[in-house]
Amino acid sequence: MTPEIEKIINDYINSPTGTIKQIYPIIEKINLKYNSGPNNSEWLMVSVYLNTYIENKRDLWDIHLFDWVWMMDEHIINKLFKLFDLKKLPYRLNVYGPKDNNPTSDSQWKYITGSGGLMW
Repeated sequence: MTPEIEKIINDYINSPTGTIKQIYPIIEKINLKYNSGPNNSEWLMVSVYLNTYIENKRDLWDIHLFDWVWMMDEHIINKLFKLFDLKKLPYRLNVYGPKDNNPTSDSQWKYITGSGGLMW
C-alpha cells in the first residue's frame, strides 16, 4: 500500500458523509496505519477514537450498537479494500474513548478494548 492510498483510505473512513460515520456516529476519528516488515510481512494498525464517554466496553454494543470487529472486517477490509483492489491484511485494532466528557487533546483518550483479525 502506498502512502497516497493510505491517506485516501484515512480521508474516506473519516469523512463526515462517509458510510462508516453514517453507520457509527459514535466514531470521532479513525487512524489506519500500514506497516511492513521483514520477510514481506504486512499489517495494519488501526486506532478508533470515540466521541462519547464509555463507562465500560459492554456499553459499546449494549448502548451504542458499535461492533468494532464487524466494522473493520466488513466495512474496511471487505468493502473498502476491494474498492482499491488491495489484499486483505492482518490488523490490530484499538478502541479509545474520552477520559471524560470533554477531551481536549490526544492525551485525554483512554484505551477501552482491542482485537486483532485476519490471522493477527
